[in-house]
Amino acid sequence: MAAIINISGVDMPSPSRYKVILRDLDSENTQRSETGVLHRDRIRVGVYEIDVSFQVEHSRIKMITDALRPAKVSVVFFDPTTNAYPMREMYSGDRTGELIIYKAGNPDESLWELSTTLTEY
Repeated sequence: MAAIINISGVDMPSPSRYKVILRDLDSENTQRSETGVLHRDRIRVGVYEIDVSFQVEHSRIKMITDALRPAKVSVVFFDPTTNAYPMREMYSGDRTGELIIYKAGNPDESLWELSTTLTEY
């Protein structure tokens, strides 16, 4: 596997930030009693969430945003908790673009950071 993350069949650039989270989902019946004892109704274990940021030149932003555009995307990613590359169906949360370095003489070479959170369906 060449890239640490592949979205919709497109190898992404090396991320500047990459965090894999495994979440458990509890039902609305999960609550603490008056004495503080947790009564847990876990309905799903190990839902992946990936916080990722890419620092790229202006000319590469569209490749990333195009891969994230569909409502559901296939993501192959490195999971440090298993040392494997699973594939999961995910959706992209809010996408944030932040200007890092602006090059007035050649705006296409300006450096941007594009961040998003990918969450498993």
